[in-house]
Amino acid sequence: MTPREAMNGALKDAIAHHLRPQGFTGSLPHLRRRSDTQICLISFQFFSAGGSFVVEIAECGPDGFTTSWGEHKPPNKVTAQDIPAPRPRLGTTAFPHGDHWFVFGPRNYEPGTAKLQPHTTYQALAHEVLRFVESQAEPFWKQQLSARM
Repeated sequence: MTPREAMNGALKDAIAHHLRPQGFTGSLPHLRRRSDTQICLISFQFFSAGGSFVVEIAECGPDGFTTSWGEHKPPNKVTAQDIPAPRPRLGTTAFPHGDHWFVFGPRNYEPGTAKLQPHTTYQALAHEVLRFVESQAEPFWKQQLSARM
C-alpha cells in the first residue's frame, strides 16, 4: 500500500461514516449534496507530486451549472471544479480566502516517499477535513444560498 492509497482509504471511511449520513453522494474526488434549493459541492485534488491535497468547495443551484461556454453540468455530475468562483479551499485561517494543503507525506522527489505513516495519522487528517466541512463549508454554503435567493 502506498501513502496515497492509505490517505484515500481514510478519506473514504470518513466520507462513508460522516458525510454520507449528511446526504452527500458521489465518490472521491467529487461529492455533492442536493436539496430543492442548492447543490453543495466538495472536490479533493491531490498534488501531482504526491504527499498532499486540497479540498475545494462550491455550490450551485438545484438544476446544476452551465459553463460560460454553454456546457450544462447536470445535478448528478456537477463538481466543485466546474464552478469558477467562489471556490474556496478548506483549512485556511483566512477562509474563504487563501490556500491550504493537507500534508500526509513527502513529495515523490523527496526521501521517504514510500514510507507509510501509522493509520491513525491518515485518519486524523481525514477527521481534520471533516471539522473544516462543519466549521467552514457549512456556513459558506448557507451564505451562498442566501446571496443567490
